[in-house]
Amino acid sequence: MSALAEQPRLARPLNDLERQAKRDIMPVLERDRVQVLLNQPFLGTLAMRMELVPVVDARLPTAATDGERLFFNALFMQKLSAHDRRFVIAHEIWHCAALHFPRRGNRDPGLWNIAIDHETNHILNEMGLKVPADAVHFPRLGGKNAETVYSWLQDRNRSSRQTLPGRGKLADQHDPDQAGAMPFPPADSEHGLPIDTDFNPRSDSGTWQRWPRRVVSAAQQVEHGYGSQPDWLSQLLELIGEPTIPWQEHLRRFVERSRDSEYRWTRPNRRFISQGLFLPGHETDRLDLAVGIDTSGSTGNALPDFMAEIKGIVSSYARWRVRIIACDTRVVLDESYSDANPPPASLAIQAGGGTDLQPVIDRLLDEPPTALIYLTDGFAPAPTRPDFPVLWTLTPGGQTPAPWGETLRLPGRTD
Repeated sequence: MSALAEQPRLARPLNDLERQAKRDIMPVLERDRVQVLLNQPFLGTLAMRMELVPVVDARLPTAATDGERLFFNALFMQKLSAHDRRFVIAHEIWHCAALHFPRRGNRDPGLWNIAIDHETNHILNEMGLKVPADAVHFPRLGGKNAETVYSWLQDRNRSSRQTLPGRGKLADQHDPDQAGAMPFPPADSEHGLPIDTDFNPRSDSGTWQRWPRRVVSAAQQVEHGYGSQPDWLSQLLELIGEPTIPWQEHLRRFVERSRDSEYRWTRPNRRFISQGLFLPGHETDRLDLAVGIDTSGSTGNALPDFMAEIKGIVSSYARWRVRIIACDTRVVLDESYSDANPPPASLAIQAGGGTDLQPVIDRLLDEPPTALIYLTDGFAPAPTRPDFPVLWTLTPGGQTPAPWGETLRLPGRTD
């Protein structure tokens, strides 16, 4: 039974100031994430795949992640400097990339959290991120993995019976299995403790099974852009397994080949300078991508991962537009999004009967995109070939619907 269930009289909904704090911090977090992308492309690419969720909740004093979402206590983040906020984002991302949660096994959660904090902060320091003074870091154990640090903490506790090293203001609550059962801080008898319904961490084995592919895909983007892998990245890839070319990388490469302009860092994008963001400018047009979605039932399971990957890819460009068109035998959704108006976390698409791939292509003929990525099972008549590149992204068991275009086959889900 959770602390909330045991002490219901202490819980209260958020007040107006707390709700406003959540609204105020959200655009700040979004800008911070862009800066992480610019300064640390590997971590930023992974961060772009995750949902930012500001909360005000007594169970979360700082930050946490469940592998799909990044939760931040809005009041806590408001007090931090820009550097420390971005460090917190990078810190949470590294926990996911290094598979710290499945690596815990049966270890004590409290000791393990300290050990993975050290491992994470040491790596971030190697990446050039200054570790805040209050963050967990044991200089004598520099370069040691979390398992080694955990054993050292155990031995230190047993031999000296000393209090374990404290956790500073940037310590976080990592484990989603523990977050809902965290003990409450001392109660304010008059006002109670804020409980935020947006703080709902949840994950399963499938979440962590998908992370190695995300890491490999992001690593290959870094290598593509910089020509080599730093030592910390090589160590991480060795930990999670040999790099392969996952479907996410195939998708990214298709977009890269299809785009009609290149990044130009010499002249920043003027749209964002007023916000303090120095994003790479484009000499010509933005990326203009179309996404077709076959609404037949077979695409439902693949849609969340597919759209998360699309969002992560386009967000790595300074200027972009993505037009999403879904259809069965007729178009049921036609929406455009951009760098100024990103797509929502999930799309509300009404599935219907029958499958016809032609309506999506017909909608694009008057305003051709850079390329079309079409999610489908392929069980439909071949549409008319357009003048722009097409990537058929097939669900497990799907078939290529036309003799033209490129084909990408999605793997079956692991959860």
